[in-house]
Amino acid sequence: MKKFLHEPFPVESSLHKFMDDHIGAEIVAGTITSKQDALDYLTWTYFYRRLQQNPTYYGLEDASQGGVDAFLSQTINDVVSRLEESGCVEVIDGFELEPTISSRIASYYYLRHQTLRHMRQTVKADSQFEDLLSILSNVPEYSELPVRCNEDLLNREIEKDVMYPVQTMESYISPHVKAYVLLQAHFARLPLPISDYITDQITVMDSAIRFCQV
Repeated sequence: MKKFLHEPFPVESSLHKFMDDHIGAEIVAGTITSKQDALDYLTWTYFYRRLQQNPTYYGLEDASQGGVDAFLSQTINDVVSRLEESGCVEVIDGFELEPTISSRIASYYYLRHQTLRHMRQTVKADSQFEDLLSILSNVPEYSELPVRCNEDLLNREIEKDVMYPVQTMESYISPHVKAYVLLQAHFARLPLPISDYITDQITVMDSAIRFCQV
């Protein structure tokens, strides 16, 4: 089974960390069609029970039923606002939720909604290959690419043999810089310095196929 950089359907104990994409997928599936549906959906999750058992962890100050309801309502409003900003949901009359083409693409290819926003904001009609390579390397999912001790030195060494130098304010230890040089190393068929980089390059290339569907 192919392993993605992040689980498309995270376990409920970490639902709050992936709430936007989880709710977005349910909107696409038709399970959620309104803010009220989204609120009702959350009450049937393990997250709802954990929220009451450990309110401080989730930032809930008022653990009364009214406080929990207000917290969940605000959570849904915030989620919908972020999805709307990414072009992944349309809000009708401030209440009904309609999926967009972007949300269907994100759901089908297991992409974060921030990736759709990133692509829409950065890809231009006159973007050159170097620009597109940089844009691809900076998708949010690549932030989870493992970066180990001294790999900044390896990234610098690979950069010497690729066509496009790193043009970013980020450190060479950045996972996005690593993705940038590993993509180019693949195009140039360069040998990689350590076995871990071979595994990482496979992950980068497999994931790039999904990102290019946007």
